[in-house]
Amino acid sequence: MFLTAVDVPPVGMTTPVGAQTTAQLAIGAVVAAMVLGALWRWYRTGQPTGVLLLVGGLGCSMNEALVDQLGHCWFPPDGAIAYSAFGYAVPWWVVTAYVGFFGGLTWLTAELLATGPTRRRMWAAIGGVWVVNLILEMPILASGLYQYYGYQPLEVGGFPLNWLVINSLGSLFAAVLVARLPWWFTGARRLLLVLVPYVTYFASWVAHMPLFLAHNADVSDPARLFAAVLCILLGLVAMDALVRTGVAPTVGHRPAVPADDPQRASVR
Repeated sequence: MFLTAVDVPPVGMTTPVGAQTTAQLAIGAVVAAMVLGALWRWYRTGQPTGVLLLVGGLGCSMNEALVDQLGHCWFPPDGAIAYSAFGYAVPWWVVTAYVGFFGGLTWLTAELLATGPTRRRMWAAIGGVWVVNLILEMPILASGLYQYYGYQPLEVGGFPLNWLVINSLGSLFAAVLVARLPWWFTGARRLLLVLVPYVTYFASWVAHMPLFLAHNADVSDPARLFAAVLCILLGLVAMDALVRTGVAPTVGHRPAVPADDPQRASVR
């Protein structure tokens, strides 16, 4: 069966240079503050977790071209482009945003989880991230720096709300792993923290796959709407499970081993 109604990206778009410069400087300033904070924390505590996760956020940006293809997001290829893959260009300001969101935000969320917050407090923090995300995304979309093309269900100001869930799910998944397994990320294994943002964001696509499939198939708009709602529900269920896991009393501790367990001697 040949596809007859798959959306075509707006290849004629051009990059507004002023908006691109503003976005790069604004996002760059935030990321620079995160880098300085992570370096200070490393100096004061000897824990390079924040720095490693920021590096991991940079590596995570290698997911962007593929997720743009699946989710129908287009950046004009005539701007300051970091790399191109699968026929999609990824600007430097987007790569910088990855460092801040999937690296810096993951680190800050893991730090929050380490304080033993309540489930309600965690959801309040997630809600705050969503509000900030919307405030930042809408002006950038309005400037013409990029576009979600084709029929995008649940769109507000050009921004499909399902992206709030998929992005937050990936970052939260990474933060919970970091907060729950500090005893594992030690010694040489600590370097594996740079892979966590990439892997967890990729894993979060599982909850979003129904809409990715609908976007890239010859299906009706109501079918896409159903897929979008389903993805949001799946994402919220997964996020709530992660929140419950993250705020459990054993956060930050190695699991207990019974005194008579023959493996006790090896878990030290």
